[in-house]
Amino acid sequence: MKQKATLVLFLFLLCGLMSYAQNAHIVSGTVTEAATGQPAIGVTVMIKGTTNGTVTSIDGTYELKNVPSDATIQFSSVGMKTIQIPLNGRSIINVSIEEDLQAIDEVVVVGYGTAKLKDLTSPIAVVKGSEIVKNTTTNPMQALQGKVAGVQIVNNGEPGSGPTVRIRGVGSFDKDKTGPLYVVDGMFFDNIDFLNNNDIQEMSILKDASAASIYGVRAANGVVIVTTKKGNLNMKPTITYDGYVGFQKAVNVLPMANSSQYAAMQYEKYNATDSARVLNSINRYGAVMGPDGRPTNIPAVNTDWYDELLRTAFMQNHNLDITGGTEKASYSVGLNYQTQQGVMKANNDYKRFNMRARGDYQVFKWLKVGANVVLSDANKRLPKNDAWFYAFISPSLYPVYDANNTAATPVKYASIQDLGYDNYYSNPVAVAKYYDKKTETFQVLPSFFADIAFLPQNKLNFRTSLTQDISIVRSLEYTPVYTVGGNQKNLNSKLIKTNDFYQNYIWDNTLTYKDQFGLNNLSVMVGHSMRGENWRKLEGSAENVPGGEPEYKYISQGTADSRKSSDDGTSYNGVSFFGRVMYDYAGKYLLSATMRADGSSKYQEKWGYFPSVGAGWVMSEEDFMSNQNVFDYLKIRGSWGKLGNDKIQPSDGFASIQTGLDASGVFGDVLVPGYINQSYFSYLRWEVVDEVNVGFDAGFLNNRLSAEFDYYRRVTSNAVIKTPLPMGAGELLGNNGKILNEGFEITLNWSDKIGSDFRYNIGLNFSTLRNRVQDLNGTPYIYGGSAEFRTITKVGEAINSFYGLKQVGVYQTQEQIDADTNEGRIARKYGLKPGDFIYEDLNGDGSIDDQDRQIIGDALPNFTYGGNIGFEWKNIDFGLSFMGVTGNQIVNEKRGIRRYQGDINYDKEWVENRWTGPGTSNSYPSAEGSVNPWNIAKFSSFLVEKGAYFRIQNIQVGYTFQHIGPKGPKLRLSVTAERPFTAFSNNGFTPEIADGFDKQVYPLAASFSFGVRLTY
Repeated sequence: MKQKATLVLFLFLLCGLMSYAQNAHIVSGTVTEAATGQPAIGVTVMIKGTTNGTVTSIDGTYELKNVPSDATIQFSSVGMKTIQIPLNGRSIINVSIEEDLQAIDEVVVVGYGTAKLKDLTSPIAVVKGSEIVKNTTTNPMQALQGKVAGVQIVNNGEPGSGPTVRIRGVGSFDKDKTGPLYVVDGMFFDNIDFLNNNDIQEMSILKDASAASIYGVRAANGVVIVTTKKGNLNMKPTITYDGYVGFQKAVNVLPMANSSQYAAMQYEKYNATDSARVLNSINRYGAVMGPDGRPTNIPAVNTDWYDELLRTAFMQNHNLDITGGTEKASYSVGLNYQTQQGVMKANNDYKRFNMRARGDYQVFKWLKVGANVVLSDANKRLPKNDAWFYAFISPSLYPVYDANNTAATPVKYASIQDLGYDNYYSNPVAVAKYYDKKTETFQVLPSFFADIAFLPQNKLNFRTSLTQDISIVRSLEYTPVYTVGGNQKNLNSKLIKTNDFYQNYIWDNTLTYKDQFGLNNLSVMVGHSMRGENWRKLEGSAENVPGGEPEYKYISQGTADSRKSSDDGTSYNGVSFFGRVMYDYAGKYLLSATMRADGSSKYQEKWGYFPSVGAGWVMSEEDFMSNQNVFDYLKIRGSWGKLGNDKIQPSDGFASIQTGLDASGVFGDVLVPGYINQSYFSYLRWEVVDEVNVGFDAGFLNNRLSAEFDYYRRVTSNAVIKTPLPMGAGELLGNNGKILNEGFEITLNWSDKIGSDFRYNIGLNFSTLRNRVQDLNGTPYIYGGSAEFRTITKVGEAINSFYGLKQVGVYQTQEQIDADTNEGRIARKYGLKPGDFIYEDLNGDGSIDDQDRQIIGDALPNFTYGGNIGFEWKNIDFGLSFMGVTGNQIVNEKRGIRRYQGDINYDKEWVENRWTGPGTSNSYPSAEGSVNPWNIAKFSSFLVEKGAYFRIQNIQVGYTFQHIGPKGPKLRLSVTAERPFTAFSNNGFTPEIADGFDKQVYPLAASFSFGVRLTY
């Protein structure tokens, strides 16, 4: 009986196991890329309608457990078409996944949430981390150059430096307040210099007011949302090493006049003093010997100062990532080390060590928590950029070193003062070498969040997050004791140390409701935010501090009576309330609206209100579009919104008492001293942007061709401008301007394949910009720049336009000067000679003066473009990107320095194109004319050059080994050239000049590297 009972129990258990096996079993398979046939890594494999899922491994395989027999398996990956396959009792499912050319279902990050591209009513550009890491840059924004329509990025060659970023023009007069807001995992920043390219999962650029208004008073210059990498649930640990080594080299080095050319110019000036300085070089350092063996009148010394300052610079980057996840937790950990030498042959470089860790944990079905921390430790040794200026002006007829310069110490640098030149000059190499300035930035970015889901299907979700930025910036500047000659000396060493401490936080709380009823889809979000920003600064200095080891450089080591200190700081607090509604009907009719109220402790007017609305119509979903063969997808959209800019300084003011003759009076023939009491105060408000955007998104030819078009018109009101006060009391800030930026943006992308092995893509983007000042609060114009290089902000013209005389030619003959014309009267009046400039007499009064000044250019390009070409063939991949700008101008301020010092060196183009007789040049003056104040003391179009350029931005070729060994890691090898070719016409190292004035710009170098990516 007992045996029968046991047998019955065994059969019962067996049937139960068989029944379970039939209803919940294991499914496995391999996912490959349709374009290449290679394993697809990181594809999410889920049981539809559940949280049970996994991610494909390095060989594209997956395994799902506890799968019901009637389940549907869903395969998805960012940028790929989602595939859903009913199980139908199978245990093995192999899938080939294709790229979604239009990718309209892709989920992108927007302010305080996510949304599908197809549901957006505003233009949001998304750049994946995989695109950013193709560029060997120290700042992620540098990698975006030329990739996004409407975004202008101006780079700087200085190691570790961040670029100037402008989104849809310039609406502020302060050039330091025109950058976008960066939101990194919820925290606000003015720059993202601390971020490593490999740490970024994606970047969303919110270009128009409708998209950015959710950030209110901080968003007037656009918003860049950065999401760092995270792991996935049910993902096996994946270890990735990604690194490169390479070098940088300055290209397009400005050719300067050699000693022979410089001497010729000096002799042609017919000035005994200038000629004597050339002879002094010959007497001290020797002369070039002629064919007959006798010395010539050309100095033997021929120093190329730029060559003496430049070097080939080494760079390297190493990144290690570990990602993975279990059924309830996901994690991602990253380490990065990056170094970059500067191309200046001196102590200037950049080193950064980053560590990143992120973890998410599903505590319960209704509760998810997570934490993220980024640590960045960056060290930068800064160059003395004055050296580039002195390299331009210094003649080549003296050497770097001179053993006979007995006054020089501790290094026997040569001094040009020994040749009779005045103290305006300095030895460029000594300028670079006698400089020691460094900064160390330690930054900690911790963030924590909790998501609480309410209602069935997670329709209602509450999220709270706390994000912080704790930064310590320590800087040291040390000037040693040295002597070169003339005024190039420092008799007492000086040390300056500065400690800056930043402690910022943002606490966000949002409540989001999402639901679908019938053909209606609704998403409603309301939120509250608190933020605090605190800055403290402590600075000290001392003289006679000993040099040498770092341990010696303390303020306490200086003489007691030279020690000084200062203390400073600011605090800023804000609170915000915001909300957003997104609605669509049947996926065809889209509506969105946002509202943000920002309170700030910065201004007397405490609150600002920033609304926006947007609407879209997906025409391709309409029945009347079903039979047409042109559009695969077509969405028309429009939006309006308001934004703010609170980067401007708080309200200011002053009181003054004026004395002297202007304040005194005469009573009864007696001069009585008087006083004028003046008090001024500015009631500043934040600048406000009002923007309209209309556009469309379209797909053609089976979505192989996609197109985006936008027209925008943004007006900045309350622009903060300095205006003159009555009675010469100075200037005061006020909300005195209105500035217009408008233009078009077009983005085109083509992607297709030929056969089963070859796949290619082509992308283009174009954007235009029209910048105009609309109002200056009744003032017709405001001057800017300097007295020597004047700019003007004038109603109806671009902001800070260059303002000077227009040079229209060069007098060729004496007969032309003597002719009875308006030009002739001017030439005789000012005693001009052939080889001098002809200026336009704008008002026709027979004189050339300030009344003849006109706008002769501006620094903002009116057309920018970019593009990329790429292909994949079997294991080989190739990518090339290019970009360019046109319509802007650059002031060659280096040439303009001749107004102060007539015997500075010449660039080679000036020498070779100078006027030497009738018909030889109508652009450049003669050598004698190059020191005539008529030609060099006036700011004219001669100093304004075209800023247009075309650049091949990046070329990369890679080869991928799917496996190293039977079960080894995946390996990709690549070679990359960054900025290998740039075509431009201005006389400088680079056409990338943020403010348009080229005086001492650090060269922008080309870089070449070899990279390795290993995934296991």
